Order: sequence, then C-alpha cells, then structure tokens
Amino acid sequence: MNRNIYALLIGIDEYVSPIIPLRGCVNDINEVKAYLEARVQSDGYQLHLRTLLNKNATRQAVIDGFRQHLCQAGSEDVAFLYYSGHGSQQQAPQEFWNMEPDRMNETIVCYDSRSPGSWDLADKELAKLIAEVAKENPHITIIMDCCHSSSGTRGDIEADTTVRLAPIDKRRRPLDSFICSDSEQKQLLTQRSMEKNTTDWIKPSIKYIFLAACRDCETAKEYNVDGESRGAFSYFLLDTLKKANGSLTYKDLFKCTNALIRCKVAAQSPQLEAAALDDLEQPFLGGAIANCKPYFCVCYHKDYGWIIDGGAVHGIPKPHEQETTVLALFPSDSSPFRMQKLSEPIGKARVIKVMPHLSQVQISGIENLQPEMNFKAVVTDLALPPKGVLITGEETGVKLARAALLAIGFDNRPSLYLQEVTTPDAEFKLLALNGQYLITRPADNLPIVAQIEGYTEATALLAIQRLEHISRWTYIAELSSPANSSIEDSAVQMVIYQEEEEVKDTTVRFEYQQQDGLLKSPTFKIKLKNTFQRELFCALLNMTCNSYSVSPELLETGGVWLKPGEEAWANGGKDIYPTVPENLWKQGITESQDILKLIVSTNEFDATLLRLTELDLPSFPERQLGRGCGTLNRLIKRVQSRELRAAPEEKEYDDWITYQIKTTTVRSQNATLISGLPKKNNYQKNCFYV
Repeated sequence: MNRNIYALLIGIDEYVSPIIPLRGCVNDINEVKAYLEARVQSDGYQLHLRTLLNKNATRQAVIDGFRQHLCQAGSEDVAFLYYSGHGSQQQAPQEFWNMEPDRMNETIVCYDSRSPGSWDLADKELAKLIAEVAKENPHITIIMDCCHSSSGTRGDIEADTTVRLAPIDKRRRPLDSFICSDSEQKQLLTQRSMEKNTTDWIKPSIKYIFLAACRDCETAKEYNVDGESRGAFSYFLLDTLKKANGSLTYKDLFKCTNALIRCKVAAQSPQLEAAALDDLEQPFLGGAIANCKPYFCVCYHKDYGWIIDGGAVHGIPKPHEQETTVLALFPSDSSPFRMQKLSEPIGKARVIKVMPHLSQVQISGIENLQPEMNFKAVVTDLALPPKGVLITGEETGVKLARAALLAIGFDNRPSLYLQEVTTPDAEFKLLALNGQYLITRPADNLPIVAQIEGYTEATALLAIQRLEHISRWTYIAELSSPANSSIEDSAVQMVIYQEEEEVKDTTVRFEYQQQDGLLKSPTFKIKLKNTFQRELFCALLNMTCNSYSVSPELLETGGVWLKPGEEAWANGGKDIYPTVPENLWKQGITESQDILKLIVSTNEFDATLLRLTELDLPSFPERQLGRGCGTLNRLIKRVQSRELRAAPEEKEYDDWITYQIKTTTVRSQNATLISGLPKKNNYQKNCFYV
C-alpha cells in the first residue's frame, strides 16, 4: 500500500503595497516542486502537491491549504509545508501580553496580509492549523525560508541585497480576527514548551520536524545563483538534497546545509527543531526519497538529441564555458564492476545543457553512433567554474588588480580560480578604497580579511592571491560527490565525543568552563567507522571559517584506509583542543567557527595537497599540473605552492562522497586560561579557531 505525501508549497515574491517584493521565493518553490516530482519513490509513495504562488497565496488560500490539503494526511502519511516569503511581527492584542513579553506575535506574510481587513498569519494561528494537521498523527515536516523577527540585519545591506523581513504591522489587531478562539489561544500558549529551540508555532505535544532559515535575531537572505535569485537557505538545502544518494537523515541534512550557509552568507544561522531529539535520525520525509542508480542512462531523444536521465534535480551542475560534467560511457549491459574501470570506457559524454530532469550531452569516441543505441554512463568529472569577483573603486587600484588577475596563473595566464564579473554574478568583491585593497562580500563593504595597504603591482598581486586562497577554500567547502556515487551517504560515520559522551546535537558547541575563577579549555574526540561493504579511504579536514585555513592533520599522513566495520580515531584517539586564539580573544572576539569535512573515497589520495595556511600568511600562485579524470583529483592538483612535488597517480575509479559538520568554540572575556593544561598536541597548532 502506498503512503501519501501531502505537500503545501507557498512562494511569494509579489506583495500588495507597501510590502517590498522579493525575487527568489517562486524560484525556490519551483525547485522544491521539481525535486519532489523527480525524486519521490513512485512505487512507495503517492505525491499530492498544492502550490500557492504570489497572488494565489492569499491568507485564506493558505488557511485552506492547511485544512483542505494537509489535513488529509493520515497516520502513515507525510504532511509537508514549505514556505518561502516574508516573515514579520505584529502587535499582539492586550489579552496576550502576559504571554508575549515583547507584546509582539511572530508572523508569516501572505500576499494580501497588509490589505485593509486582512492580516498576517500569526504564530498562534499557525499553531492551531498545525495542530489540526496533527490530529491523525502523520509525519510532519515544516520548512520556512523567511525571517520571523524584527531584529533586523547585522551590518549595512546594499540596495541590491534582499532580506525576507517585512516591516512590523503596527495596526491594532482585534482578538476576533484570529482563526482560533480566545480559549484555544490561551490553551496553545499555556501548553507551549519553554525548552530551548522550541518554536512558538508548534505545540510541544505534536510530533514534527521544523527547519528554519535563521535565528529569530537574524534575517533570511536572498542569494544569486547563475543570475537567478534564490533564498540562500533554500538553495543550499536543495543543493544538499540533490547531491545526496537517497534520503539523508534530518540531522545530516541540517549539518551539511548549516555548514555551507555559514561559510557563504553572513549573519544567518539555520535552525533545526523536533519534538524529540531521536526524530532527527529519521530520513527526510520519512524515507520517501528514492536512492539514485550508480549510473545514468544515455539515449537519443527526438527533441533534445543525446541525453542522460539526470538533470538539476539529480545534482548535475550547469556548464560554465569549458567547465562541465564529463561522463564515461559503457555498453548498456555493463555490470557495476565493469563500470568501475573508468580507464576502459567505450566513449565519453560532455554535458552541454542541464534541464530539471534531463541533460543534453555531446558524445565522442564512438564510431557509427546511431539513434537506436543506448549506454550507461558514470560521472568522472564535475565542473569547477571560477568564482566571480567584482573589482571596483579607485581607478589606480582597479587597473593594477585587473592586470594581476589576468597574469597570476602559470606562465602568466589568467587565474584558474577567479574571473571578473558584474554585481549579480559576483561571489566576492575587491574594493580599492582610500589607498587600500579590501576583500568583501558583494552585499557590504566589511572586510573578510585584513586590508592591504597601497596600490602597487605587489599589493595588487597579494590581493588576487588572497582571493584565490579564499576561492580554493570555498571549492573545498562546497566539494560534494555526484548523486550517482556508488558509496552510500552514511558509509562512514563520524561521531564526536565530549567527556566520553557522544554529541548528538545538530550543532556542535564547545565552551571554555570556569574552574576556580579561571578558564579550562574544552576538549573532544572524533571516531570514524566504516559501515559500508567495501574498504574505503577517509580524509578528515578542519576548515576555519574566517582565516580560511585547511588542515588535514587530524588523521596521520592525511588519511586512513578503513575495512568494513573498522574504526579509527582522529588524532590517534587523543584529546583535540578547540580554541579561540589569544590574539582574537584580546580583540573581543569570543567565538570561533570551524567545519569538519570528511572525504570518503574508493581510492587513496593525498589530502595534504588540500592544506591551506592561514590567509594572512604569504601565499603564492599555484602551478598548473594538468587535469586528472576526476573532480577530486583536479582540485587536489591545483596546488597553491612553490614546492616541487610529483603529481598524484591517476586513479581508475574516482568515486567519493563528503560529509561536514560546523563547530563553534566559545571563550568568555571575564577569565584567564588555566595554566598547566596541554598547550600543544599532535594537532594543536592547527586546531579549531577562526
């Protein structure tokens, strides 16, 4: 018997004045819709979609979407709400003041919410609607890419940057305008859990999974991708889902999404909540997402020519000039073992256009190619397009920076990592201002690394070198395997222990502890375990989020082979000491953030080639060693060093997956470090600081 998925997808870019319109919400919902239609298991689940976009997403239509659509979900079904639009606040009626210290309700803003006689949907109303959906005890998943606070942004935001926060509705709202009665309101608020991380929108007695774009003191940002606006949270969430082979658990989905967004978007921290912590170990949408095949099928299409049965919803990236996805072709009756021998394909295919469910390819190496032929294909190479940088400011500095960008590569060639672009496509900005080079994000003029004084050929070169360093770090942070990898996403477990107890929270937070008026450094350990049926090579990287360093020293020699069922401890099983560095602490910075990135491969590779020193240390142009047959090999071989070393041996089978966790280390300002604690260990010199 099929289970049902009732999905209510709401995306609003257009709003009735005076609400400022958004640009990426409808795009978000279209991507979610395409993903569900392509990836939900058709033989086990029946998908029922109701989509409300722009003017169709009125307050009443949203209420009807809950009551008429989501409320159909039974105990074996899934109820899924995805909202992308403005969040806000409104003045709470006086009857609720004793329950709302700030006298404000959190709200989502419907298309007509600010029209005369209409209102936002308040948290109390959403709580009632969700309670109605929960009556038959379905699996409930709620995702909201919006702001739900009036605290505003941290720092200035330029006009071309959009946040999903509507102005507070200051109208006096009558009690009888709420969809729930006074007694129901008081019951909902009285029962509301006061536990940490529990949303105001859901009763504690309801089983649910809730993912939010940001904390209530932050804003949800919009993000430009290939000239198209998206919600930053929605983009990285969907990107993580697309690149996964089957269903990730909610916990793993959040960890990967959180790590990506925290290193790409300022002042936005996604949140994950559940009625019970163990519920986070459930697969996304109750396991409704089908596992991907370890290969794509290639055939001739009457409208598109040669295609593969994989597109954007399967994690295939769009081509960028000469950078594109490359596949090895094999006969249609090839076994999985045969397709592991990537050195023996019968031909190759290059992706030339990516659509939601299909991709057009250009085939080479096969003689007498006929439309009736078909093949199996395995991804050997994913695109690594250069990152866009906007160079602007004072003419002298801009001219020198542009010249450096075009000559920084091997043999005075342009950069492999960067290309100059205009604002919509820029990931970084190099600003020449007041005789200094500042490296910032396009949204603001706040430096992300130290300023570089003066306009000379040397300082311009240093600015481009630092940008290349940041771009390489970003490539590593974004590195993920194709969805058709033969390695399962959970093949190698990465478990963190603190004081001999497993850390099960979705966010890992280490805090210095007071002891006799002094601060004691936190410690933790990491264990890896191979749960896959074959031997795998594992590398573990520590990536700092502000100094842009990468250290592979957590595992001896940069990596370790694990046989099925075998375990290994990082740092030889010794304690690891996360730190807030003294020089940052003295400047008033009390928190540092890092990403732990696990790379799992069927082949051994030299993870030490991914090492990056702290950004403010001298860096040098990379040597162009040529391109290997796989993305990981290509990234490793873009070495940013003057050291002469041999290129890594080419591998027959470049199959790999990645997994990452963000950590935060906190050190208060009102105590000093306990003396006598270990100052260094095998890893201390590179450990956990930003």
